Amino acid sequence: MARDTSLLPPKYLLQEVALTQECKELISSLPKEKGYVFSYSYKYEGFWYTPIHLQGLITCQKYFQAQDSDVFLVTIPKSGTTWLKAIMFTLINRKNYPFADKLKPEETGSNSLEDFFDLFCKGVNTCGPFWDNVLDYWNESKKNSERILFLKYEELKEEPNLHLRRLAEFLGCPFSADEEETGMVEEILKLCSFNNLSNLEINKSTEKLAYGMENKTFFRRGEVGDWKDHLTTDMAKKIDQIIEQMFSGSGLLL
Repeated sequence: MARDTSLLPPKYLLQEVALTQECKELISSLPKEKGYVFSYSYKYEGFWYTPIHLQGLITCQKYFQAQDSDVFLVTIPKSGTTWLKAIMFTLINRKNYPFADKLKPEETGSNSLEDFFDLFCKGVNTCGPFWDNVLDYWNESKKNSERILFLKYEELKEEPNLHLRRLAEFLGCPFSADEEETGMVEEILKLCSFNNLSNLEINKSTEKLAYGMENKTFFRRGEVGDWKDHLTTDMAKKIDQIIEQMFSGSGLLL
């Protein structure tokens, strides 16, 4: 049965139509699975992409040249991404950024949990499988800790001061003795706290963003264990089984 595309945000329809001919030809040759935002997701070089993300990837592969000074924040949506972006921006720009100004998050997508869960477990989520991505970065971080800093949301929540200092060291902008004495660490954590970010006027706005979302959708509860309010017992068991199977022997505990 054809999917009712009238339920999708208008911009998604425009993006599907706006694909380049090169991307359309590539898509026609790729394995596909029913998607949760677009009609289908497509497997390219071992990972799954929506059409618009695949087009962006192709463009990056052709034209983007990474520099040694570039910093990439690699996460799955709703895993503390907005929080960590705010922290990183503030760390790097703390000497010339007024603390009273507002931080603006980027857009991400979302869909119903029921539609997403089975696809996620199969690995058919945007840039998935999630497990492969996590393991690749985990293994590489153990071999190349100067280039990759592996952070867990739960640990960041438990010891924010410790991990903020780790992140500052990793980014090459450690806190000076004067900054430590004047409470810069605490100021940054306060500025980037869930309570502060979620209560900024721009993040309370109901104005629609590019993907038909509102800024406030980037902030749920900011708590560890919120999954208990959304996953059934069977869902949780299935995720635990997959984690045990996929990460067995790696030393990675989630």
